[in-house]
Amino acid sequence: MRWPGAFGRWILVALAVGTVSAVVPAVAEAQRAEESRLLRQAAAQESRGELVEATATLRTLLERNPASSGGLFALERVLRAQGQVAEVLPATDAFLGRSPDASGVRYMKLRVLAEVDSTDALEEEALAWFALDPDDPTPYREVAGLYERALGVEATMELLRRGREAVGDPASLSLEMGDLHARQGARDGALEEWSRALAADPGRSGAVADRLEELPDAEEATRDLLAMLEDRDHPDVQRAAALVAVTLGLEEEGTQAARRAADRLDERQRVAFLSDLARRAENASMDDLAAWSWEELGADARSPGERRQFDQRLVEASLASGDTATALEAQERVVGSFSPGSADRRQATARLLRLEATRASPERLRELFHAFRRAFPDAPETDELAAEVSVRFLEAGDVAGAAQVLEGIDGPRSNLERGYILMARGEVPLGRQALLMAVDGLTPVEATRVIQLAGLLGRVSPAGVQRLSSAAVQAHRRDATRAGMELARGLEDLPSEDRAPLLAQAARFADQDGGVEEARELRRQLLADHSESLQAAEAALELARSLARDSAGRAEARAVLEELITTRPEAAVVPAARRELERLRGSG
Repeated sequence: MRWPGAFGRWILVALAVGTVSAVVPAVAEAQRAEESRLLRQAAAQESRGELVEATATLRTLLERNPASSGGLFALERVLRAQGQVAEVLPATDAFLGRSPDASGVRYMKLRVLAEVDSTDALEEEALAWFALDPDDPTPYREVAGLYERALGVEATMELLRRGREAVGDPASLSLEMGDLHARQGARDGALEEWSRALAADPGRSGAVADRLEELPDAEEATRDLLAMLEDRDHPDVQRAAALVAVTLGLEEEGTQAARRAADRLDERQRVAFLSDLARRAENASMDDLAAWSWEELGADARSPGERRQFDQRLVEASLASGDTATALEAQERVVGSFSPGSADRRQATARLLRLEATRASPERLRELFHAFRRAFPDAPETDELAAEVSVRFLEAGDVAGAAQVLEGIDGPRSNLERGYILMARGEVPLGRQALLMAVDGLTPVEATRVIQLAGLLGRVSPAGVQRLSSAAVQAHRRDATRAGMELARGLEDLPSEDRAPLLAQAARFADQDGGVEEARELRRQLLADHSESLQAAEAALELARSLARDSAGRAEARAVLEELITTRPEAAVVPAARRELERLRGSG
C-alpha cells in the first residue's frame, strides 16, 4: 500500500515518534531496576562486612549511571568505613558535571575536602558553589561550619560577611554570625546578631531562645537582647520578644513585650498571639501573664460563648496567681452567660459560691447558699456546699451558725460535719451516729478513718471517749498532728485498756496531715509500752512501711518486720509483713 506524498511522510514520522516514545520509558525503567538491584547487592555486602566487594558493586553502578545519588552516598559510606573516603571525590565530580546544582552532593564533596585537609580545593569548590546562585545565603550557611573546622574562626567570619554582602541583606546569616561570636566568647556581638536575626524574621524566636539558654548568663543575656529590641516598634518583633522572654522564664519582660505587641496586632493575629502566649505562660507557671492574656482575649470576644471560654480559663489562671477578686468577677460572668435554671448555670453558681467561701464573711456565704438552694432546690452540689459554708462558720468560732447551715440537709459531707459539731458540743453518741451515716458517700480513705474512729468511740471508757472526741474534732479542723500528740500525752490517767488503742489512733491522726516523724514516734512508744496489745501488730507494720520509704530507715524497718513475724506469727497482718520484708531484702 502506498501513502500519497506528504501525508505518507507524516505517517512515517508519527510511527517513528510513537516507537521512540514507547522505547524510552522502557529503557529508563530497566535502568532503574538495575540500579535498585545493584544498590540491594551492595547493601547486603556491606551488612556482611564485605566492604571491598560493596565498593566494587557501587563503582559499577556509578559507571553506568554517574547521576545515581543513592549509589554515590552509599559509596561515600563504605569508603569512609575503610578509611578511604577521599576516593569518592572523582565520583562526586562526575555527578556534579551532570547536576551542578545538587547541593547535597556538593556539600558532601566539601566535607570530604575538609576532612582530608585539602584547604585550597575546599576554598575553590566553595567559590564555585557561591557562583551558582550569588543571592542565595544557603551555600554560605552550609560552608561556614566546614570553614570553621578547616580554616579557623577569622576565615569563617570573613566568609559570612562576604555572604551577607553578596545577598544584599544586612540581617542575612545573623544566626550563624551570632553563633560564631558566642563560641569566641564575644557575648555582646552574639546578642547583636541574634537580635538582628529576630528583628528580620520574628519566626526565629524559638531558634534564638535555644541559643540564649546555652549562655552562662542566660537570663541577663536575654534581658540585654530584649532591650535591643525595645525600640523596634513592629508588633511582630515584640511578639517574638515576648515568646523569647517566656521561654527563658522572664515573666515581667514577657508581659511588657506582649503588651506592646498586642496593642498593634490586627484582630486575627492578636487572638492567635494571645492564645499561644497564655498557654505558654501556663506551662511555664507564669500565672499573672496567663491571666492577663485570657483577660485580654475575653475583652475582645466576639460572642457570649467565646467570652465564657476565656473567662473559664481566666478563673483558673487568676486563682493560680492568687488574684481571687479577678477570678470571682470572671466566674460571675460565666454564671450570667448560662440560661436561668440550666444545669450549666447551677454548676457555675456552685463554683462561684466555693470561690466566695475563700473571702466572704460567714453571713454573706449563708445568704448566697440559701439563694442557691432557692434557685436549685434539688441540686447535687447542696451537700458539699453546705459542708463548706459550715466549716467557714466554725473557723469564725460560730458553732451554732455552723449547725444551722446544715439543718435539713442529709448527705455524706453534711453528716460528717454534723458529726464533728455534735462531738464538739459533747453529744458524742449522736455525733458518732452522724459519722457512721456519712460513710457510704465518702472516699475509701476517708471512710476507713471514720469507721476506725467511730468503732473506737464505742469501745473506750467514758474518760477515753472524752479525750478521743476532743482530739478527733481538733484533727478534723486541720490540726491533726498536734491533735495526735496531745491525745498521746497523759494516757496514764486513763484505764490501761484505753492506752494502746488511743496511741494507735494518735498515730493515725499524725498520719493525716503528714506528721511522719510524730507518727513514727507514737508507734515506737506503742511497741515499747504495749507490745502484747492487739494494736501492736498493725503499729509495727505501719512503722516499718513508713521507715522503708527512706533509705536511712530500711535497716530499722527490716528489724521491726522480723520481730513482728517472729513474735506474732498468727497476727492478721503477718502476710503483708512478709511481703514487705521480701521487698526490702530484694532492694538491698
